Amino acid sequence: MTSDFLAIYPAKLMEYGLAVTYLLLFVPMWRYVQGGRREMAEQAIRGRRDAERWPAVAVAAPWPSLGWFQVPAGVALHPGHTWARVEADGLVAVGVDDFAQRLVSPTRIDLPRAGAVVVQGEAAIALGDGHRSVPLVSPVHGTVVAVNRAVAEDPRLLQNAYGTGWLYKVKAPRLEADQRQLLHAQAARHFLDGEAEALAMRASPEVGQVLQDGGAPVDGLARALAGDDGWEALAREFFHTEKGTP
Repeated sequence: MTSDFLAIYPAKLMEYGLAVTYLLLFVPMWRYVQGGRREMAEQAIRGRRDAERWPAVAVAAPWPSLGWFQVPAGVALHPGHTWARVEADGLVAVGVDDFAQRLVSPTRIDLPRAGAVVVQGEAAIALGDGHRSVPLVSPVHGTVVAVNRAVAEDPRLLQNAYGTGWLYKVKAPRLEADQRQLLHAQAARHFLDGEAEALAMRASPEVGQVLQDGGAPVDGLARALAGDDGWEALAREFFHTEKGTP
C-alpha cells in the first residue's frame, strides 16, 4: 500500500513539470504574437501618414519599372546627369543624359569654347530657353578640342542624347581618376531608375496620369512639375548645380 502511495509522486511531478514547461513556452509566444500585432498596427498607421503626406506616392511607385531613361553600353554617367564616352581616337565625348534632355527639353544650349579647360564636377554647359538656363557639370577634367555646333544651332538634335546630341570632346589627362567618380553599366541604370522614382514622387496625380498614359515622360518635364517659374530650381536640384552659374 505504501509503495503504491509513493508511486504517485513521480506521476504528479511529471504533470507539474509539463504544466510549468507549457507556461514557460506560452509567455514568450504570447509576447511574440502581441508584438507582431503591434508592429502591423504601427506599419498601418505609418502607411496612412505617408499616404496623407505624399498623395502621389501610390501612383508614382510603379513608374521606374517602365525603364524611362536609358544609358547605352560604353557610356559612364556623372550624378549631375552628364555622360562621358571614350572614343576610338582616345578623346572623350561628353553630353547630357536622356534624363536631362527630357527634364529640360531646351531651346538653347550653351557650350564651352574650344581650348577651354573643364573640370569634373564643375559647371561647363547650360540648357535653357529664351529666359532662363540651368548649368550642368562636366563629367571629366580636360581641355576642350571639339564642340558640336550643330546641336547648339538645332537643340532638337539633343533628343538623340547619346548620338547626335554629343556636346564636346576633350583631351582628358586624368581619365583613370575621373572614371572612378562615374557610374558604369548596372550602377548607371540603377541611378537613373532612382532618379525616375524621385521625379514620380514629385508628380501630381494629373501629371502622373498623363505620363502613365503616354508610357514615357514628356519632354520638358520640369515645367510640367514646377511650372514656368520653378522649373529652373527643380532642374538645378537634379543636376547638383544649386549654387553658381556656368
